[in-house]
Amino acid sequence: MSSPDRRQGAAAGVLILAVGLSVRFPITAVSPLLTDIGEAYALPPSGLAVLSAIPVLLFGLASPLAPLLVSRFGLAQAISVLLAALAAATLLRPLSAPLLFGGTVVAGAAIALLGILAPQIIRHSLPARGGFWTGVYTTSFGVSAAAGAALAVPVLHLLDESVSAALMSWGIPLLIALALALALGPRIRAGGPSAHHAPDRPRGSLFRARGIWSVTGFFGCQALIYFSLTAWLPTIAIDRGMAPAQAGLLLAWMSVAGLPASLLAPTLASRPRLRTRLIAGVAVLSAVSLAGLAFGPLALAPLTVAALGVAQSAAFGLAIALIVFTAPSAAQTAGFSAIGQGIGYAFAAAGPLLLGLLAQAGLDWSAMLAVLVIVALCELAFGIAASRASAGA
Repeated sequence: MSSPDRRQGAAAGVLILAVGLSVRFPITAVSPLLTDIGEAYALPPSGLAVLSAIPVLLFGLASPLAPLLVSRFGLAQAISVLLAALAAATLLRPLSAPLLFGGTVVAGAAIALLGILAPQIIRHSLPARGGFWTGVYTTSFGVSAAAGAALAVPVLHLLDESVSAALMSWGIPLLIALALALALGPRIRAGGPSAHHAPDRPRGSLFRARGIWSVTGFFGCQALIYFSLTAWLPTIAIDRGMAPAQAGLLLAWMSVAGLPASLLAPTLASRPRLRTRLIAGVAVLSAVSLAGLAFGPLALAPLTVAALGVAQSAAFGLAIALIVFTAPSAAQTAGFSAIGQGIGYAFAAAGPLLLGLLAQAGLDWSAMLAVLVIVALCELAFGIAASRASAGA
């Protein structure tokens, strides 16, 4: 690679990390504080269920805007705009109950669009090591999720039990990410390393692209399981007798335990012959771990949650890798990603909302987790089909 290519690659790598580290803690820092948020803003359980479901629902609704943002602003500037919106929403939403919901809508939309554009950065600027950088990106998701879950309660205590101040404090790292995007964005404005061949041109409708629906199904199933656990795992643990601080750490532990898998799974998936076996193993591990969480003793929860962390982190990494490897061309990656993630997240939004409403109706948590086991089996079927499609892409 030439020096300009190396500089662009380095800038793209830092930007990938900045995005990945920014798009989970705005969600996971809320989950351990749901009870406190309900008291501070006078929200009933159904209101908390809606609040938990909003980000995932917006992940689906906002996704079609991603290609439009890129065509209007360019890839790097679009990312800066989205990070600015996410920072502003995080800083402003704790000011009142209406802003809490409105800010969560904006935050969910910004997170969705950042997640869709990140694979295009990898495909354009880091194509030679797409599997590795996909792993780095998904690992940064896990770090972000763990930080939010682990620090939410300590930050609340540090700020004199002020829920609004605790929620607002998470805007500070987002402002740092925005500064990095503004500084490094111009270096990748061209879209990637220099090339001497003609740019990719879209061919045909992406809704008929090879593997689009199997990739979308796999993405949706793993996302539904993940966001259901992110929203309700601390509550499940508390209802079963665990202290609130320990329950928040349990959610953080799920993210931390999955960090190695989030790096290794996409890297190994760059070898087509390993993809199907990886996907099958991850889906089966997810189903078994969910069954253990539903029916096993609370004393084994840390072990069960660790296995879930491995399964969920690996599944997310594989889902992003499938998008990168299956998209028809680099130019169509954002569109392919928008369909896969948009429809997948729209389906996943049903998870936190449904579990919250069923909990309010008095259904036992074990029965609800058994439903997630069925979703994991669907993940297995979609994943095998997606792996075969990616091998022929």
